[in-house]
Amino acid sequence: MEAACVMGSLMIFSLWLKDRHTSAHLWWIAGFLLFGLGLVLGSIRDHLPALLNYPIPGLMALLGVSAFWIGVRIFDRRPLPMLALLPPAIWALGLPLVFDSYPLRYALFNLAIGTATLLTGTDLWRHAPRGINPRTCIAFVCLLETAISFSQGVALIAMQDAIGDGPLFGWLTFAPFQSAVALIAIVIFGLQMISERSHYRLQRLAMSDDLSGALNRRGFFELGEEALSRQADIPGESSLIVFDIDRFKSINDTYGHAAGDQTIATFAKRAATVLRSDDLFGRIGGEEFALLLPGTPADIGETIAERIRLALADEPVECDAHRIAVTTSAGLTSAPNHTAQLDRMIATADAALYEAKRQGRNRVKVLQSLPSGLRHLTPIARAPRKA
Repeated sequence: MEAACVMGSLMIFSLWLKDRHTSAHLWWIAGFLLFGLGLVLGSIRDHLPALLNYPIPGLMALLGVSAFWIGVRIFDRRPLPMLALLPPAIWALGLPLVFDSYPLRYALFNLAIGTATLLTGTDLWRHAPRGINPRTCIAFVCLLETAISFSQGVALIAMQDAIGDGPLFGWLTFAPFQSAVALIAIVIFGLQMISERSHYRLQRLAMSDDLSGALNRRGFFELGEEALSRQADIPGESSLIVFDIDRFKSINDTYGHAAGDQTIATFAKRAATVLRSDDLFGRIGGEEFALLLPGTPADIGETIAERIRLALADEPVECDAHRIAVTTSAGLTSAPNHTAQLDRMIATADAALYEAKRQGRNRVKVLQSLPSGLRHLTPIARAPRKA
């Protein structure tokens, strides 16, 4: 089992060297090292002072298991779990009560370990995607470990007279082998989980626009089509908004391209404060952005569009010594979920945007269908409009 801990810590350390921004890796490394150190100290407990021979090895191992769970929560950007302190607390508070009993000490440790794996396993299971994946596999291993630890704890209590001062016998000696197998399985599935996250991050980077931080055109279309496909069987409608920064060419000509870049970045940043978790926001042209609102009707979409419009118009964009008054126009459309097509929605929203520009800019225009003369248009072939 010590070898499994060393292997796990070295593998996670190599991943941390490539991505030092992920602090979860450090918690997992600490977990492996603490758990392994607890095992090493436990194996030489007969040569340790009385204070160290049982309390410290058990506490080290339990702190290591708790560190694994903390790492998972940090990896998922969720709050630190206060319950992670429960397994070490069970050991620290319960040990003085059972210290003189060999089987009860082991029963207490099994209870603490089982509690740690139960908390970790149920948390992973609740937040795992549906189906078989690394998270559900780790959760299954943790819950299996919980069942074994609790059953061994009960057996140790029931057989304490037969066990006496030890050693353990029969299936109770299976614990180290079973724990080693579980640890190796967690390492393997954990590396797969990290690999999946890294692949997702690389995919998001490939789909992101460097200047605005929003999705790029490719990312918006790919993820937008997937989002509409997921909504197809759900009653209701989805909305789409196309934004265009008013008189953007004039900003570039008057203040320079750096000011134009700052205007785009500022608009995207202010729009992000309005967005919800399922909304998709992308830069699909030079100064043009699209916002897909899955499962959102037109009236709510219009409210969101207005909030974004006001977020830009209410405060000038600052660039060097300049404070530039900037506005945006927006075109909005919606479609029933079962018939929504991204290309058609963008073409309709684009026509609405053209009308907002024609009516004086700095406004939101809603259009439910393309005018008959523009129904042949797609986002690739748009009607010309004024800047």
